[in-house]
Amino acid sequence: MTEQELTEAVHQLILESAPERRDELENLWNKYSPTFARASDEAGFKMEGGPWGLILFTPRTTGQIWILGFAAWRAFEAYCPYVFLRIPIAPSAMSDDPNQVKAEKALTDDLRKVRELKEIQNLEEFAWPSGMPVPGPALPATTRERAIVDLIKIATAFIFLHEVRHAMFIHDGNFPSELDEDQECDRFARDFLLEKVSEYCASTHYDQEGVLNKRLMGIMLGAFVILEITPGEKRGGTAKHRPVARRFGSLVQENYKGSEHVWIYVCSLMLGTLREEGKLPPVIPFRTAQDLFAQLVALL
Repeated sequence: MTEQELTEAVHQLILESAPERRDELENLWNKYSPTFARASDEAGFKMEGGPWGLILFTPRTTGQIWILGFAAWRAFEAYCPYVFLRIPIAPSAMSDDPNQVKAEKALTDDLRKVRELKEIQNLEEFAWPSGMPVPGPALPATTRERAIVDLIKIATAFIFLHEVRHAMFIHDGNFPSELDEDQECDRFARDFLLEKVSEYCASTHYDQEGVLNKRLMGIMLGAFVILEITPGEKRGGTAKHRPVARRFGSLVQENYKGSEHVWIYVCSLMLGTLREEGKLPPVIPFRTAQDLFAQLVALL
């Protein structure tokens, strides 16, 4: 893909994620002329906005987002019953359930493939996860895959919009502090995707709660990507980035109130990470999914 083709593809991805923002997106593109380009391949997760509206990323970066989208659904399948039924989270009891062990192994395998893709030096040596579709124009083969891919698209749009806001700050020359800039980029991306959901539903007659939930879940997947690609020693925050726990909390708790489905989804994602990293206490009793969320965020 040329830079122009790639930029048009990103523009279309954002538009598909928030069709009601067409006019604002066109104005933004006309004013700031963001250009998306593939950087030379290197290990890690590379996605950064720079001068002249240039936003660089590597194919292995979008590959990590894709695999994490499928891993997130694995986590949802593994932990949704516990959260939905208010079953106390007890790792030892989970280890005694053969079906749970199988589900968690599938999740762990996907998370390990993400880390392998992030760290491998020669990309040609990477073997794509067995049974997982490769990113591309082909339509999802099943309802499950379609749901996963829809959330991946929203999460990717969220991440791209975050970087677009960085490029806007550079263009306008009005930088806040580095920590405030990162927070503002999160807020901009979230609000772009959520702020006019009611207008979209009024014109399309889609169920507003369903649309809001889906977009919030996509944004939470974007936060899960940030959690998984952030080294453990940096999750508590750096000079440029707020603690990951605070980012999770602000994205899901400010202004937009999703239903129980959103809380169950985000709790499942965090349980996947904390369980795989051995950070869960012996038992976590909870009254609601939102209550569980507050406890899990504190463990990140």
